[in-house]
Amino acid sequence: MSKQLLKNGKTISELRIDFWNAPNEALLDRETTAAGVVRSLGWMELKAITGGGIPFLKCGRRCLYRKSDSLAWLEANSKRVNSTSEYDTAVAQGVQGE
Repeated sequence: MSKQLLKNGKTISELRIDFWNAPNEALLDRETTAAGVVRSLGWMELKAITGGGIPFLKCGRRCLYRKSDSLAWLEANSKRVNSTSEYDTAVAQGVQGE
């Protein structure tokens, strides 16, 4: 099975490595950020339009995401659990995993 290459010629695994190796203040493109926070590119595009996603900078036609903003968003929008039964309780308390 061949690995799927994205628009920039990299695989999702390579983009995740790029995300985690980048300094916290790095500005990253949408594909790299999506791979790093384990979201689809479509989800990132939807949230850029409707809100509720990771804050980004608009530079001309490009949307760039600061790694530190991505990590802060991920921390604020996830819940650490030890089992799937704890996850159901976390969702009931208002923490949504998307």
